Amino acid sequence: MIEKIDLFAGCGGLSLGFVEAGFRSSHFVEVDKWSCETLRRNFRRGVVLEEDVVAVDRARLEQEAKVNERHIVVGGPPCQGFSHSNVRNKDPKDPRNSLFKEYVRIVGETKPLACVIENVPGLLTSKTQCGAPVIDIITSELDQLGYRPDFAVLDAADFGVPQFRKRVFIVGIRKDQPGAYEWPIPSQSQPITCWEAISDLPQVVSGESVPTDKYAYSPKNDYQRLLRTIENPPITHHEPMRHTKRIVERFAEIRHGESEADVTGDHAPRSRGNAQAVSKKVYAQNSRRQHPNRPCNTVVSSSHSNFIHPYLNRNFTVRELLRLQSFPDDFCLGGKRAVLSKKLSIRKGLVDDIYNDQRVQVGNAVPPKLAFAIASSLKDCLNAKKQKLERGTEHACA
Repeated sequence: MIEKIDLFAGCGGLSLGFVEAGFRSSHFVEVDKWSCETLRRNFRRGVVLEEDVVAVDRARLEQEAKVNERHIVVGGPPCQGFSHSNVRNKDPKDPRNSLFKEYVRIVGETKPLACVIENVPGLLTSKTQCGAPVIDIITSELDQLGYRPDFAVLDAADFGVPQFRKRVFIVGIRKDQPGAYEWPIPSQSQPITCWEAISDLPQVVSGESVPTDKYAYSPKNDYQRLLRTIENPPITHHEPMRHTKRIVERFAEIRHGESEADVTGDHAPRSRGNAQAVSKKVYAQNSRRQHPNRPCNTVVSSSHSNFIHPYLNRNFTVRELLRLQSFPDDFCLGGKRAVLSKKLSIRKGLVDDIYNDQRVQVGNAVPPKLAFAIASSLKDCLNAKKQKLERGTEHACA
């Protein structure tokens, strides 16, 4: 079995798809404490290194568990440049000045059969201060390491995820491997809708506790059956947020596809610190009610508060967001449900809350079903040499 090293692992959405496709998780590298709790709960056979990737090398990976020669490296390294010193001489858009260089370093040290990078589509239009396309720099770096790189933008909705979510993937195959990577073909002629994804969960309203930890209905479609990985598991992470009466009344005014920017009159958003005045700053992306008969908008780290349930006057629960990201129902998250931003937590002295809460972990994740499509194609590519040898043996014995 081919092993997988996951850098910048987050809560493990990319890894889960690869495991389901037949890869074995050997190492996770993730600096966030609560994300590491999630990884340990759901990937008990893998070694979780709760460290900055800068401090990890092949020797460190070998120390924890031997790195199989047949392994791959995956991850979503941030490609925006950064430097704490000599900033004037650094190009903030040059990936060689960012954590991408650490990803490349580990690929160079461990020599995987292949590597996979995930990022936002904006990467393809980004240029350095000198005008060089960032994607050209990344593919050139991989080529120099001995890999054949290719990239494509995929939409999760095309691969059985009830969500419009475009991401760029870069796949590099080691040049001594005979197989050529082929991008997965969209599997969904009819996208799965938001309501198809969550309609069997208990429909609790704001301020109520979950009346039961069991499903509200029998599975209504194949997607719901797929995510019910065990029979009658307790439903976790499904506590609704507690909204004020004023917020609930505002939500009631918002129709499908609308947001708080469409609310006027008495229910319009109020100015901070003055509930009698209508706010002059209203954002169209806030409190957007999702269409029940369409895939959800892109789930991001703020979706827990930005999106409204198709029918109920509340935000999505974390479990509903997990469903919209295609995580199975037995996937359990570490950390707290929701906390203040890291900057605000530090300012208030809440040093125990400076990690990625559950909504951030889910929003930052690669949908497992999309990862599965990438992984399945990669597995076919890496098995090309084995299949070629088997065909040769069959021919010799004929």
